[in-house]
Amino acid sequence: MENSEAQGHSEDYFGGYRDFWWNKDFLDLMAERLRLKQHHSLLDVGCGLCHWSRLLTPYLAENPDIYAVDNDPKWSVEDPEVKEDFRKLGARFSLQAADARTLPFEDDFFDMVTCQTVLIHIKNPALAIAEMKRVLKPGGTILCVEPNNRVQSLIKSSLSADDSVEETLEHVKYALIYEKGKKKRGEGDNSLGDLLPGMLAEAGFRDIEVRLSDKAIAMYPPYAKPEQEATLQQWARVSGDAADDEVYFKSAGRGYLAFYEMYRRKYAHLGERMAEAIENHSYHAGGGTIMYLISGTK
Repeated sequence: MENSEAQGHSEDYFGGYRDFWWNKDFLDLMAERLRLKQHHSLLDVGCGLCHWSRLLTPYLAENPDIYAVDNDPKWSVEDPEVKEDFRKLGARFSLQAADARTLPFEDDFFDMVTCQTVLIHIKNPALAIAEMKRVLKPGGTILCVEPNNRVQSLIKSSLSADDSVEETLEHVKYALIYEKGKKKRGEGDNSLGDLLPGMLAEAGFRDIEVRLSDKAIAMYPPYAKPEQEATLQQWARVSGDAADDEVYFKSAGRGYLAFYEMYRRKYAHLGERMAEAIENHSYHAGGGTIMYLISGTK
């Protein structure tokens, strides 16, 4: 990579907050149900910094082979810390640059193929699913972790508890238009998790099972738990200007720009209001999300 300081894809979401995405006892149960101990090789598609495959590795057979691919120049260069983590886990680790839709592996190669919040960023996720199936051994396991993100506009907090029906609908409309524009630009579907079981069925997978992560990071004063502190740091990292969203509204359709401008004027104060509530220790929310774990067998 010519410029190691360039921003990698989704880098704003690779902070400490990501280390609190899962409850360990939930992963323990999932690993037992999916019989991960039988798997000796795993491919992490769209690996980023391998947060997900590092979590899964201890549940695999002893001394597993971990392969990882990413098409972002920043994440397809081997990170010494990541490699050392896998060594400590007793795993052999290999990383290379590759697109999820054209994986550089032979047919029927892996015991398990997995991805986490990757398919939501792909223009044609069916192509990636087909490739994941191709490189998976007969009887092997596919495990895709993808969210429904649009539901976040309906999550209630202490700040939105008294919102009117009209205000709530405006937040939902904003999220839907943003998602529509992103999809039209070929940047994926933010709520693909809802559709993924059907897509795996269409791809010919069997024994499809769908689970929901039980993780919720509840926010309440004094925000002293490590996962709460990491969440606050994450919010500060991604709190950008809503003007960045304009490109998605234009892509969704010029008719949406008037709503975009109205929304920006009407709710320009929300970021400051939330920051003030956190500073005053008056903000609280249950912190729920919808994160699907969708598995199948080739």
